Amino acid sequence: MAKWKYSKKPAHAELRKADPRYADKALETQCLHAGERWEKQDFWTSSTPIYNGTEYFYDTIQERDDRVYYRKPGYTYSRGGSPTSTALERAISTLEGADATHVCASGMAASHLALLTAGAGKEGMILCSSDVYGSVYTMIENIFPALGTHTMLMEMTDLDKVEDTIRREKPAIVYFEAVTNPLTKVVDAPAVIDIAHRYGAAVIVDNTFTTPYLFKPFTVGAAYVTHSVSKYLSGHADVLAGSVSCHLENFDRLRDMLIQTGCSLGPNEAFLALRGIKTFALRMERHCANAMAIARFLESHPLIERVRYPGLASHPQHDVAKRILRGDQFGGMVSFDIAGCDKAKAFRFMDALKVVMASTSLGDVFSICIHPATSTHHWLNDEELAALGIGWGTMRMSVGVENVEDIKDDLDQALKACR
Repeated sequence: MAKWKYSKKPAHAELRKADPRYADKALETQCLHAGERWEKQDFWTSSTPIYNGTEYFYDTIQERDDRVYYRKPGYTYSRGGSPTSTALERAISTLEGADATHVCASGMAASHLALLTAGAGKEGMILCSSDVYGSVYTMIENIFPALGTHTMLMEMTDLDKVEDTIRREKPAIVYFEAVTNPLTKVVDAPAVIDIAHRYGAAVIVDNTFTTPYLFKPFTVGAAYVTHSVSKYLSGHADVLAGSVSCHLENFDRLRDMLIQTGCSLGPNEAFLALRGIKTFALRMERHCANAMAIARFLESHPLIERVRYPGLASHPQHDVAKRILRGDQFGGMVSFDIAGCDKAKAFRFMDALKVVMASTSLGDVFSICIHPATSTHHWLNDEELAALGIGWGTMRMSVGVENVEDIKDDLDQALKACR
């Protein structure tokens, strides 16, 4: 069977590029305007409409044929995108400084698409941070080996070990989060990417925790950047979405993977995510400020054994965080260990929370606390959890934008209740 051939110019990527009207503006301005009102017509609405149609029609069959074969930018069937999802893609490309972006049905779909696009499923190896989102861990351990791709997990904060491993194993793909999930370790992303490049590996950075507000992986050489758009970018716990941004030369394959796996994002979800981005910068400023205050509060609390937050001087990679993040803002994620905690005490703590939500997500406007040992990493045994540094008292908290004193009071009473 003949292989699919693209036109020399990927016209379909033109729609998903960064918005040139706002590429040189501050991120706060980009959040409000990028992606919106990009189609020239007799009038514009204040926000991009929801295009719910599944098919797109043109005045002539030739016009449609030009879109089918990517000679002109446009749409034919909504599995390949809609004007609503395009607006979101242009916004994310602008925020990340990416050549192009495709949005998809979830953050896990984004991770899967990025790995497939980068070459997973062929002979080769994925080198992945051991402290990574639990479902990604499951995917690379269970799905890709069956496709012929070997996977290897390792701690990525030790650069000497990273270089030794990459030199020895020659991975095709290096995958990591700049700030890891759930223990908030900080990977020296510029250094790891530089090492990967020296040995020919493509680098995928999951930027969900850090977001383009704190860190832009393309500026230091990443090949792909993924997001669970459901989290900080959207921020209101009302939409499931993901995104993959890439360089233009990789976009044809990314688009192929999106269409062939059928994990496109619907227009209603794209509309909600784009609306959430309007307040993204404002929310991140508050998330960071509240998280720093909560980390300091917990660090001085008698019932807390350990606090992990990149903004604290006690964090092992605090200096790295100051260098690769904003310097004075460190994100909204805090990890901590309750002293002398077993499973029963951990559950009593979770049940006692009133303002902080006991949930499995993150990045929403309200504060969320999860118990990794029984949620994101529930399939691991005690030895495996201990090897990752996760105990029964380990909690991962996404600090919201509530009044910070209310958050402190709620944590304090829940900690006392669990004793």
